[in-house]
Amino acid sequence: MSRLRRNLLAGLATTAGAALAHSFSPPALAASVPDGRKPESPSVLDFMSPAMRQDALSGAPTLDHTRAIQAALDSGAAELAVPGGCTFNLTGPLTVGRKTRMCGAGELRFSAGIATMAAITVKADGCEFDGIVLTNPNRLQAPAGGRNTGILFRADLGTVTRSTIRGFQHGITVESEGEYHDFIIANNRILDCIGAGGGPRDSASGTGEDRGDGITIWGRAATITGNLVTAMAGQDCRIGIHVEGLAHYHNGASPGQDNLCTIVANVVLGPFRRSIVTENLNNASIAGNTCEGATWWGIAVARSLACSITANTVKLDRASTDKSGASWSPIHAGIAVYGGAVQCVISGNTVDLTQGHAAAAILLQGLQTDTVVVGKQACIADGTRRVRLAGPNPTIQVGQLLTGGGVPAQTYVANIDGTTLLASKPIPAGSPMLTVTWHDRGQGIAVTDNSILCNAATETIGIWAQYQDHPTISGNNIRYMGKVGISCYDVADPVINGNTVLGLNGTKSGIDLAWSRTAAVIVSNVVAGFDAPGAYGINVVNRTGGVVSGNFVRDCATDIHLYGCTGMSVTGNSSVGCANHYAAGNGPGMMLANNASV
Repeated sequence: MSRLRRNLLAGLATTAGAALAHSFSPPALAASVPDGRKPESPSVLDFMSPAMRQDALSGAPTLDHTRAIQAALDSGAAELAVPGGCTFNLTGPLTVGRKTRMCGAGELRFSAGIATMAAITVKADGCEFDGIVLTNPNRLQAPAGGRNTGILFRADLGTVTRSTIRGFQHGITVESEGEYHDFIIANNRILDCIGAGGGPRDSASGTGEDRGDGITIWGRAATITGNLVTAMAGQDCRIGIHVEGLAHYHNGASPGQDNLCTIVANVVLGPFRRSIVTENLNNASIAGNTCEGATWWGIAVARSLACSITANTVKLDRASTDKSGASWSPIHAGIAVYGGAVQCVISGNTVDLTQGHAAAAILLQGLQTDTVVVGKQACIADGTRRVRLAGPNPTIQVGQLLTGGGVPAQTYVANIDGTTLLASKPIPAGSPMLTVTWHDRGQGIAVTDNSILCNAATETIGIWAQYQDHPTISGNNIRYMGKVGISCYDVADPVINGNTVLGLNGTKSGIDLAWSRTAAVIVSNVVAGFDAPGAYGINVVNRTGGVVSGNFVRDCATDIHLYGCTGMSVTGNSSVGCANHYAAGNGPGMMLANNASV
């Protein structure tokens, strides 16, 4: 033993001895030092009596090691090892109050005392956990009140890597009491999460929507990559990976309030209601993940600005009778974008519905109007985009709409820092009273180059857009739809271009546009197989203006139906094997020319 290590351990022995009422003995387990640990770093065994060490080595500990390991964490050691081959029995929570790196493959087994709290609570910035193992073998949890959690961060700059956390209600959580930032959660196994929901037979209760997550980040600037997250079979968990912004802390977080986050290359399996979700989280990327087993949505983005969902694979195997969380009335989907999402991209994903049931493979679900008012705010405008508020208002956040005297249409909050607000457009000089409103209709969503495979279930829609403005739906390959391939319900000015939509005894429409008087551009699509009586290849209802051009429709009951449309150009389309052609296209200002049918 080196002099440096002897001096360090001698100093620590007083603290450990007082806490444990045992004399200190140096460890005899040099062989158990894990790879990557500095030779001079202490082990939690250094804070234990000989009897405790032997108990930990037995693999079936009966003594209580809680006070010893807490003493190790309180010692001030910069790095602390949890030796492999050891199992430590803990009957209460641990707290990390100083910057510490905890490493090693030994098992921290929490057998009691954490049903309503975290096993480890981190209160110091810059703490790291590498290769550790946390278990909750007795499935300690509570359906209400405090949440059972593996590791809870109440600090910034946290890291959890190569660790295993098994059997907790929440695996890793960053607390919602402040906008903590800069986390790396990588290459971990968060296994057998347990939930509080009523499960697939529960159609009435409201339980389960406040707990049951694998990884949860409340805040910003997180990297979540390479993790395996699973829900225990038979459980009703909430979310596998969940990242959400915190509006009430934005004023103190500028310019980092965009809540930048990356969720990449994770695998999420089992009965989570949602496999991966971001909410109020702007400029985030969800890419290259694989999800299976969700009972609501595979991947979802809610009320977010400029986020991307790219190159993910979602397999939906939900049973049609599964009522998990049914009291919340979810519209089940493989990928969902909910609320007033703005300029988000859904691209290059694969959604497999051949073994499950959902209303849609990809769902864009807005609200009919922007009516959810956050509040009113007096301000002074100088004619630029920069506005001075009469006082700080923590409810204002990026992406919300601004209206008021002289404020241009479609002006939203681009940044907020204390009493300084940056608008997306210049606001005329003066002192308008601003009304701040949620952007509840989706804006400018792009759904491109996705692959959707369906089992021809009659209730399923490939891409279902509700209450959206200016979306682009292009280059998607949608196969074996039993109902509708692409549906736009109250969608303003959609561009639907270059999609292949194949039905299998499709009962309604390959492309269906209804309940909006705005224009539509429907160009260069291939539609086939919507041949049930009364079905249409392309169905456009009550649109004013736009283009239906260059489409090819095959084996549909009617190739193109144009009921109530006016001022629209319908040119250069062709169809084969359809019984009826270009129906109801005689409205005012309609131009039908150079269309062919065989």
